[in-house]
Amino acid sequence: MVNLTAAERKEIVAKIEYDLANNALSLGEAIKRIRTELYGMTQTQYAKFIKVSDKTLRDIEKGNTDPRLSVINKLLAPGSLKLSALQVQRSV
Repeated sequence: MVNLTAAERKEIVAKIEYDLANNALSLGEAIKRIRTELYGMTQTQYAKFIKVSDKTLRDIEKGNTDPRLSVINKLLAPGSLKLSALQVQRSV
């Protein structure tokens, strides 16, 4: 596990959140960054920690599956993140 200060953890989470909000990062990439940058875990370790299969985690990180919302939120939770919807202004 990575030994980070509270400030370092907040900074990493803020960057992930910012990149997600600006479409610079997919959900799978965000999960991978939480796993590696915040926890320093392998896919096997993180999958066991979250209680999902290795294959499920691998497929989600690669973008090869459309997982249920409950699974996504389970994988994002250790990064203090949760999937939600926002209204987007669109010009017509």
